[in-house]
Amino acid sequence: MDVCPGLFNRDQTDLDDDGLGDACDDDDDGDDVPDDADNCPREPNSGQDDANEDGVGDACQIDDDADGVPDNVDNCPVLANANQLDLDGDGLGDVCDDDDDADGVPDDDDNCPRSVGLPADQANNDNPIDFPGRGDELGDVCDDDDDNDGAVDAVDNCPFLPTDGVEPDFDQDGMGDACDDDDDNDDVPDAADNCPRTLGGDGDQTDLDGDGEGDVCDADDDGDGFTDALDFCPRIPRLPETVGRQLDADGDGIGDACDDDDDNDDVFDMADNCPVDANVDQADTDRDGEGDACDADIDGDGVPNAGDNCPLIVNPEQANVDMDVRGDVCDDDIDQDTIANAIDNCPSVRNPDQTNTDLDEMGDACDPDDDNDGVNDEVDLCPLDTDPMQLNTDGADDGGDACDDDDDNDGVRDAADNCPLIPNTNQENLFDDGPGDACDDDDDGDGTPDVDDNCPRAPNPMQEDLNGNRMGDACDPDDDSDGVDDVGDNCPQVANPMQERLFRSGPGDACNDDDDGDGVPDVNDNCPRTVNPDQADFDDNRSGDACTDTDGDGLNDDVDNCALIENRDQADADDDDVGDLCDDDYDPKADPLVDECRRRTAPILWAQECSGQTKKIGCAAAPGTGDGPSGAWWVLGLALLRRRRSVG
Repeated sequence: MDVCPGLFNRDQTDLDDDGLGDACDDDDDGDDVPDDADNCPREPNSGQDDANEDGVGDACQIDDDADGVPDNVDNCPVLANANQLDLDGDGLGDVCDDDDDADGVPDDDDNCPRSVGLPADQANNDNPIDFPGRGDELGDVCDDDDDNDGAVDAVDNCPFLPTDGVEPDFDQDGMGDACDDDDDNDDVPDAADNCPRTLGGDGDQTDLDGDGEGDVCDADDDGDGFTDALDFCPRIPRLPETVGRQLDADGDGIGDACDDDDDNDDVFDMADNCPVDANVDQADTDRDGEGDACDADIDGDGVPNAGDNCPLIVNPEQANVDMDVRGDVCDDDIDQDTIANAIDNCPSVRNPDQTNTDLDEMGDACDPDDDNDGVNDEVDLCPLDTDPMQLNTDGADDGGDACDDDDDNDGVRDAADNCPLIPNTNQENLFDDGPGDACDDDDDGDGTPDVDDNCPRAPNPMQEDLNGNRMGDACDPDDDSDGVDDVGDNCPQVANPMQERLFRSGPGDACNDDDDGDGVPDVNDNCPRTVNPDQADFDDNRSGDACTDTDGDGLNDDVDNCALIENRDQADADDDDVGDLCDDDYDPKADPLVDECRRRTAPILWAQECSGQTKKIGCAAAPGTGDGPSGAWWVLGLALLRRRRSVG
């Protein structure tokens, strides 16, 4: 059956299978849009969507946003983002992702919107509400100064408490005293500690005399008036009859009240084997019950101590082969180097200095490997410095690195060399931050490697680049690219090549929200370029009196004494700040009850005073008579002036 009986169509193509061949079908794809108006005539798309408005429908276009990335791989197919940046790696590009760091907090509400992998708690210790005038909107997880006190958290020992800098830290526990509730680190809170600033204590709160000051910091533990340093019995108060005296019969510094050792040998008299001769060790070599300190023959060998060449070791024969002062049984120095055999690290080799570099059992005099690095001294590049790898950076014959005081041979000794393994004779170090520039991958110390830093020699951790020229603001002489260097730019962060500025001082108009400096922001100021803090606007026309001249006499309404009547001379006969042209009584001396010129608007011509009365020789016609200014204008002028005076 021919799908187009009236037209030749050998292939009988019928895209939409509607029984009408494409050759005679004006809607090939059957989407109810005629082919001649269809932006995708061979793809059904009744909505005719065309995201990039290029005339080709999205249904038949492989790159809707025309960013060069096909829709099937584009992470934002309807928003152009050729760079395909995806901070959180969630498959949704940053330009169409409302949560760039995937922390569950929308970017508009996130105080750290680009902190991937960090907590999403939105905590902000130094928020502007709690810290008015000094707080910030940056969340703690990405704020390097959580208390905004100028000391970054990395070095601030009270990072959540604003201070004037790094706080004193009495116990050196890394927490400043201002925020440490246990200053001496004895596990007793300061509020309950009777010695809150005594280091080395175990928290013992003993207070012998009950004076509220613990014994560990109390200069007089027993409260008897003698400081512990001078008290012969610091833990026993003086008896009433001995108050003011320090009794000490044996002169050992221990008062009688607490001395149970007459010979002061730390052995109680009742157990002392020599109670009247000090012998702390209670030694009794021959175990005869009489201590060595008071025994005439300590070893009990029948030879009195005075003639015994080994008085502590039984040797009745007194043998002494080397004929020194000690008998053989008690001679502890076989090699005669003055070092006892038991502690001599080379007992058979004389070595009085006992040098032992590797601190093993053998002294250097008899040790084949003095530094114990597994390399025999005879081939060791540094025989006295451990270096099993035998490293020698400079390859010189001045010894290996372990004993070479200039490993890179640059003329700067390692102890002072900021790059000891890389030659750098000039020792250049941009910010004196430790490693020299030759071996420092971040010369300016701002946390951004030099290869990625848009100001590698000027600290700028945030990498700000206002004009996007790949030169960071920290080193860009013209941040806003307006042709005016920042140092002379009155709006360095806002482009203003003309440098317009209403007043000589202060920021330029482009970045000043109050050009005339009257305290009223320009957006609300009815005279934004004329100082008028009161915003007076008599006729409510949104143009302030300070910049309006209603009567066109060259004087703005706020200083014109007849704002609605032209009076360039500002005549004011009675000095009442109401100009004569709009003053209903400008005669300062005439009685208003009999003044024939009262309530008139033209100036009075004055003559002289006679008998206390002023002779009037002329006056203007009354308001509204046709001879003077209009009555209505006169009334309005007077009202305006009075309002101005009341506002002023």
